[in-house]
Amino acid sequence: MIRTVDARQTRRQPTSPPTERVVAVMRLLGSQPTRAFSLAEINRELGISRATGHAILTTLAAHHWVVRDITTAAYSWGPGIASLANPAGDRVFHGILQQLAESTAAQAFLARREGNAIVVLDSAGESASGMRIDRGLRMPLVAPFGRDYIAWSPAGAQRAWLGGIGKPSGALSRRITAVLSEIRERGYTVERLGREYLQVYTALRALRGDGEPDAITARLARAFADLTVIDVLDAELTDSDTHSIATISAPIFDDDGVVAMSISAAPFTDLTAADVTRLGEQVCAAARRIEIPTS
Repeated sequence: MIRTVDARQTRRQPTSPPTERVVAVMRLLGSQPTRAFSLAEINRELGISRATGHAILTTLAAHHWVVRDITTAAYSWGPGIASLANPAGDRVFHGILQQLAESTAAQAFLARREGNAIVVLDSAGESASGMRIDRGLRMPLVAPFGRDYIAWSPAGAQRAWLGGIGKPSGALSRRITAVLSEIRERGYTVERLGREYLQVYTALRALRGDGEPDAITARLARAFADLTVIDVLDAELTDSDTHSIATISAPIFDDDGVVAMSISAAPFTDLTAADVTRLGEQVCAAARRIEIPTS
């Protein structure tokens, strides 16, 4: 016989103050998942001591329920709690990915921003070269990676993103400024395929870890930014040439107009200017299809 619990008894059961504080922290971070809160802000908002707040957040960060930014020491909503909230949601758009892969003859993959990293959630199809972007790959959200997330961010967020690799050269700053403006105009990023891209991608894939921009990943990103030409501007897409392209990615906006995810096609091959434009349009169309159910 199964004994039922009387609702009045349940209401009279004492709560656990330590647990209530953990719940309050997660509710605060979850109320603005794209914002990072300092420890002082969290303590002040919830009325808890610095020692208590630090202990809670250190534990939550160890389980990836929150993410601590190494440059600002601020905390934001983490991938661990997000995966618990929607464990089966990663493949909900697999049909769109499959259609994009078939129409472009390239691998298609979906990624999501989780704190200071970009995580590949799902993929479909294969590239002609056999190269793949693996599901579960975590890329640091540090320049020059994540341009499809940063291009629509405020100027301050763009400066912080670029500053993650240290003080950039004047040439790199000018290039990034031009590239972000172009991405906002055309709606997608174009990642060049070259030796530097392959080396950095291989190194990041080998590192795995939590994808946070630590000293190693920041140094890799800086080396990549210094050794290659970031993105492809429309003026550089001449009809007489072919262009080695790794990926083309478009942003997926949430209801608040924040870039929460991105969808990409990864041809890993040489394309004409017309091919690049056509592929960019197809990727953007797929991104808009994903936005429809959440609008």
